Amino acid sequence: MLEILKIKNIAIIDSAEIRFSSGLNIISGETGAGKSIIIAAISLLLGSRASVELIRAGCEEALVEGFFKVSEIPWIGARLEKAGFASPGCELLIKRSVHRAGRHRIAINGELATLTTLQRLCEGLIDLCGQNEHQSLLKAQTQLELLDRYGGLAEQTKKFTSHFHQTVSLRQDRETLERASIERNSRAAFLQYQIDEITQAQLHVGEDEELQRDKQLLQSSEHRAQTSEGVLQILEAEDHGVQNALRSALQKAKILSQLDPANQSLSQLLMSASAEIEEAILNLNRYLGSIDLEPERLQIIQDRLTLIADLKRKYGPQIKDILEKLSNFEIEFEKLGQVEDHLNEVSKKLEETQDLLIETGRTLSSARQKISTQLASLVTQELKDLQMGEAQFKAEVRLKDDLSEWGAWGGDQIQFQVQTNRGEPARPIGKIASGGELSRLMLAIRRVIADRGGIGVYLFDEIDAGIGGQTAFQVGKKLRSVAQYNQVICITHLPQVASFAHHHLVVRKGQQKDRTTAQILELSHSNRQEEIARMLGGPMLSRKNLENASELLELAIQSTADQALKPQKSRPQKKTRTPLSGGTSSNPALRSG
Repeated sequence: MLEILKIKNIAIIDSAEIRFSSGLNIISGETGAGKSIIIAAISLLLGSRASVELIRAGCEEALVEGFFKVSEIPWIGARLEKAGFASPGCELLIKRSVHRAGRHRIAINGELATLTTLQRLCEGLIDLCGQNEHQSLLKAQTQLELLDRYGGLAEQTKKFTSHFHQTVSLRQDRETLERASIERNSRAAFLQYQIDEITQAQLHVGEDEELQRDKQLLQSSEHRAQTSEGVLQILEAEDHGVQNALRSALQKAKILSQLDPANQSLSQLLMSASAEIEEAILNLNRYLGSIDLEPERLQIIQDRLTLIADLKRKYGPQIKDILEKLSNFEIEFEKLGQVEDHLNEVSKKLEETQDLLIETGRTLSSARQKISTQLASLVTQELKDLQMGEAQFKAEVRLKDDLSEWGAWGGDQIQFQVQTNRGEPARPIGKIASGGELSRLMLAIRRVIADRGGIGVYLFDEIDAGIGGQTAFQVGKKLRSVAQYNQVICITHLPQVASFAHHHLVVRKGQQKDRTTAQILELSHSNRQEEIARMLGGPMLSRKNLENASELLELAIQSTADQALKPQKSRPQKKTRTPLSGGTSSNPALRSG
């Protein structure tokens, strides 16, 4: 159950801490006082999208905190543990901050979390029943969900959904393989061409770099040969060559060393220089002989580089990429030969899974059809208590013949119908039900499934719209009945509904420091009487209004004397239904409106 809700800087609420109790929590207040802000705050806790429009004017951040006791909702504990937010005290603390700059934050039990994680965790924690949710009652999926919840068919539906997704996946695989089979021959021919083209090139990594170096050398062959010959000419020229000049100098140095032994080292240096020059001439001649002047070799290299460039353009920027593509082509070519075998294997598996899907779908449909009759009977009885005495509720469930029309929720076509007048045919609820009738129908269904578990809190947002008088009194009684097994939070304008509260809160709008603010107050018994008197109408609280409010509270107590709060997991015992005694009340709140 939701124990504490803290709201700060949202719309006209500056700061509020709301404490809820078990049973029926009523929230009342004038139109525009700020009751819808409570719904918006709770929606944020459940994972609705945050909008900076919610932030109170002049503030940079809005904050919402919700503290839940979840000991009686085992699936929440399992989700918390799976997501890494487990709490030893079976507690759930959700905190959301909305920043005007867009830096929104979510924390679950003190740990940061994502919006998706919050949405998954809180799915089913609070059942929001408002005017928009009434319209969802017209949708087939909502009707199936309600029927499954009443019948306890969640596991069967989950099993069917698993088979359904497996079947869809296998169908997609088969279609892919069938297309592959059709395209196989043309694809195989193209792959073979690509494999041959790359294979015949006989590439090796780094070859292009080697060829570029060889190309540069070949392009400079003539210039290198001319330069080498020029160096040799300087070294070997007969008249002024370096080699002859050194020989002449060496002869004179030898004479000098004979004349003066101190110059002996000069002769040695010149002999060494002469030997170096001879070595240089020898190397130059060798290099000159190695220079390739054949233009055919250059053309061969150029053609090879052109081929490699063409392959790069087709298959990748580097030779290693081309060779990797070759490997992939060879693998794919090999797999193409296995397409038929794989197609047969997938087709067989699809047939087996589809047989399971059909079997599970028929079993689920049979269970739904059986349960739908029970649900219809109980909802019809609830509608009688809600002043729709002649209404007959029906839940038509039919298994679709065409398997292609089946969905993840089953193969059933469902339609909630109502016969509002005797002798008239039953029609879909969307075609004949008014807003008030939809509200009562939603409440009747919630009343029937209230003891089935799986929901932490029922939140009714003006579910009493479009009704009044004795009908409103019965709605309040039904809400109190739902609250026997679940925490119920209800926002209402009707005093008849408010009179059944276990815990009554009021939202009041006022002025503080020239700012409009909303306050949420918990009402004592005497304050409740005054609030209900205000809700009964009139420009001011009169003694008559207070007396009517007191009578209304007393009638609510008398009519629910047998409704004690029970644990959420309990199941109700069958009781004899007793109408309100006393005929027509003098209290205007109980007169048919």
